[in-house]
Amino acid sequence: MASPDAQLEYTDEEPVHVRDWHDALGRVEEDLQRAVAQIDPVPWRPPIALGPIPPELVERAARLLEAQLHTIRYLEDVRQTTAKHLAAVRSVPPAESSAHPVYFDLIG
Repeated sequence: MASPDAQLEYTDEEPVHVRDWHDALGRVEEDLQRAVAQIDPVPWRPPIALGPIPPELVERAARLLEAQLHTIRYLEDVRQTTAKHLAAVRSVPPAESSAHPVYFDLIG
């Protein structure tokens, strides 16, 4: 899955807190990509003293949030489907070993 802003990179002229936010959002994007790829995601916590998100990155963060919410909905759908399949499998009686024949021969 391509990141929402893979083409956007920061420059050395930007303030440090903007670069820090670029890095933080980049880590969230990577975590989201791992979740979609079914790799265990690492809980993201914003770095201490990151400060408020710069106005020029609010739209990017909003798109990233929407992508995360989409992934959550997708994973919930997959979870529900898996639960239905598991319920169907569990409804099949277990095979039992018995001294009695399993099949009844009507012909012979």
